[in-house]
Amino acid sequence: MELNLLSAASWGEWLIQPSNWLVILQVAGGLGFVIFVHELGHFLVAKACGVKCEKFFLGFDVGGLKILSFTWGETEYGIGALPLGGYVKMLGQDDNPSATTAEALRARPTGDLPAEPTSDSHQPWDPRSYPAQSVPKRMAIISAGVIMNLIFAVIMASWAYRLGIKELTCEVSSVRPGGAAWRAGMRTGDEITSIGQKKSPIFSDLQRGVTLGNVTNGVEFTFHRPLDDSIHTVMLQPDTDLGVPTVGVTSPFSTTLPQSGDGDLPMSATSAEPPLQKGDTIIAVGETPVKTYAELLAELSRSSSDFVEMKVERGGTVGPITVKVPPQKYRTIGMEMTPLPIKAVQGDSPAGMAGILPGDSIVGIDIGETGSMQSVGDPLSLAERLQAAHGKQVVLKIVRNLETGKDPSLPAAAVESISNETSSQTKSEFEVTLVPRNATWLEESRWPSSPVSIPSIGVAIPVDGLVAAVESGGPADKAGVVPGDRVTNAAAFDSQKKDAEEIGMKISKESPSWPFVVSAIQLARPGVRLRLVLMGANGTERIVELDPVDSTDRWIVDRGLVFEPVYTLKQAESIPAALSLGARKTLDDVSLVYTFLQKLTSRQISPRLLGGPIEIAKQAGRSAEEGFSRLLLFLTMLSANLAVVNFLPIPVLDGGHMVFLSYEFIRGKPPSENVVIVLSYVGLALLLSLMLFVFGLDLGLIPRR
Repeated sequence: MELNLLSAASWGEWLIQPSNWLVILQVAGGLGFVIFVHELGHFLVAKACGVKCEKFFLGFDVGGLKILSFTWGETEYGIGALPLGGYVKMLGQDDNPSATTAEALRARPTGDLPAEPTSDSHQPWDPRSYPAQSVPKRMAIISAGVIMNLIFAVIMASWAYRLGIKELTCEVSSVRPGGAAWRAGMRTGDEITSIGQKKSPIFSDLQRGVTLGNVTNGVEFTFHRPLDDSIHTVMLQPDTDLGVPTVGVTSPFSTTLPQSGDGDLPMSATSAEPPLQKGDTIIAVGETPVKTYAELLAELSRSSSDFVEMKVERGGTVGPITVKVPPQKYRTIGMEMTPLPIKAVQGDSPAGMAGILPGDSIVGIDIGETGSMQSVGDPLSLAERLQAAHGKQVVLKIVRNLETGKDPSLPAAAVESISNETSSQTKSEFEVTLVPRNATWLEESRWPSSPVSIPSIGVAIPVDGLVAAVESGGPADKAGVVPGDRVTNAAAFDSQKKDAEEIGMKISKESPSWPFVVSAIQLARPGVRLRLVLMGANGTERIVELDPVDSTDRWIVDRGLVFEPVYTLKQAESIPAALSLGARKTLDDVSLVYTFLQKLTSRQISPRLLGGPIEIAKQAGRSAEEGFSRLLLFLTMLSANLAVVNFLPIPVLDGGHMVFLSYEFIRGKPPSENVVIVLSYVGLALLLSLMLFVFGLDLGLIPRR
């Protein structure tokens, strides 16, 4: 669950805005078209086989409720009131188990119903009924919907590639602290050049490569680091703590400000003189040219506490414009939290080469200024303190747990408590000397439950919600927070908007999301306050409200600058080339669905990642906003999903019907009617349960994590 600091327009408000109506029409038309194509396949092949089709509906006319309908020839065409699919009603065939017997009677002119109806042509079936057809014909009718979906998936994808698709390049803007990419040493500015066997990938290939890859043994990545022109090949072990296999990288950023969007840039970027404008491209910081986001960050990190001059290119002007951007102060609430044991260590980092391991706890630090060992202090400022000491020797005091599987967590804030609560038989305390490196890349805790990264030494440290110390006179002190309090929930709210949406985030030792909360505070506009639920040392729960204030000695490197992603245009130069790309895209989507289902059943990924009709509509809306070609690719994926899911061997789905027909083809007679009815009820119950589950996920009644 995300901590939203600013209220967003509700889904209902979005729907009624006229500017979004074209998107709504595109989404409704696209989703309806995918369903129409599927049912059209059944309808056309049934007609070709001489079967009487009594209804062709998009949506379900449950209880006779329908939006519109008309009859043409022998078929009623219409749109049902329940928009959850569609169906073709053939004489003698009904997916409702309770109507099976009645439908069989209706398909027999004499009304003579044998105990076990068969497809034998000598049985008294109406010759135009579905059961009267041969098994191969019925197989063709049943499989036609899936085949049509696959055909049209190829056509839609080919159309999209002929028009041209803007795809994100496979560069890295940041990595998730402690994640797979972080552990392998990947950083801002790296360019991924291969994922498994996939060469020159685009960013969307990341999900496919990781999901289809081997979660247990890892996925091979090769990346290029432009800053030193080096090539690295690593085996990334995907993380599954978010419910789906991930490696923890974010999409690439350019140095161009967004061309569109509402409102000003956040933080100090909005106070630039002269003002920055939409579409500006930063080409230099001071006198140093910058071409990439990584180069820009490296230059900004050199003087985060000072005004910085940037040269920008602006459309409609001759030559670059010099813009002066003030520094951005870090926002604090005056609370020092408790560090937990190290979650991850980069192997080629100063910490890794010094022998520090995951599970170790840093309990003291000597950066050479005082010449004595000091307490760790605020773990959220440790990265800045060690970065300031890069190139110099630093001594760290480490506590290591010697018993496998034991948790070496530190109590409240006192280093002395370790010796009181642990024995030399289970703990080892020692010192290591290392030299922090100069980290000019971005490693922020922008994910819930992410640890805080210390890039200069290469460790990721989770931060507990246990208050270790409180700054005298700070917001927390004024609100009555004391050391020993535990934050169990944090929520941001706008004090000027009483009806603003408020979403709380639970914080615990198992979900140490405090770094994410503090990272979100930095983007808060004036008037946004923080509400904390605290559990006192005596077990009493209370609520406090705090106003974040500007720090006097800490700064934000990127100053609130927001940039356009980096895209590449993927466009087929001919129709055959487009068809080739479309077929490959469809095959990839089908493979992805099968792999997803396989990993779902083997519990490698969580079923909470499933989406229902509401989520599908939202995703389609986002795709439509990105352009018609992107919507076509989304419909390709949806059509491939529909083809695969509909052909699963579940009674009442096309795949279930194919199982029954295969049995009939092998045995020479259909399965017992009672067996079919029982299995159909089981399949219907399974589908209804799944429908309720995904609706619960869509509506937020069931948490996704």
